Amino acid sequence: KAYLTFALYHYLKLILGKNVSIIGLDLKTDVIDFCNMVAEDLDYKDLQFFVGDIAEYSEKENIDMVVTLHACDTATDYALIKAVGWNASVILSVPCCQHELFNQISNSLHKPILKHGILNERFCAILTDGLRGLKLEEQGYEVAMIEFTGLEHTSKNIMIRAVKTGRNSAAAGEKYRLLKEYWNVNPTIDELV
Repeated sequence: KAYLTFALYHYLKLILGKNVSIIGLDLKTDVIDFCNMVAEDLDYKDLQFFVGDIAEYSEKENIDMVVTLHACDTATDYALIKAVGWNASVILSVPCCQHELFNQISNSLHKPILKHGILNERFCAILTDGLRGLKLEEQGYEVAMIEFTGLEHTSKNIMIRAVKTGRNSAAAGEKYRLLKEYWNVNPTIDELV
């Protein structure tokens, strides 16, 4: 229902008085129709919602901030890739359902641990977000992984906070490469070059 998007618009536009234009994306038509109706009822003229996949979304104007909340699996990667491509100053991303590496990860030393599905799933989520953070650092972002809400609300409570510094990190890129090789994975975030 885009509660976060509405709250962000309210805070930036009505509380801080910023000149903002916010676009929300979702794959579900009913959600988009509902959100556009609410935005119209609230007279939020600079808040629009579109049916669309972030991987295919193209915007020509300057994008200052990209915010994602529980973008499933590789949708988070595509949002990060788009954000870097748009040279966004701030990225706030709360990933969800990091399944991509589950069947890729291969490391004989850790096989006795990773044979347990729940441990493999949790480790893959940590590895996925760690690789995402390194890739963003390589691209000139200062990255922090923070808990944005308590576990009693959701287990998907890690936020990737990235602020553009313009100082690309070759060291982060090398760490990224070494981790990928060690775990034998090829995540979608590789498309961020």
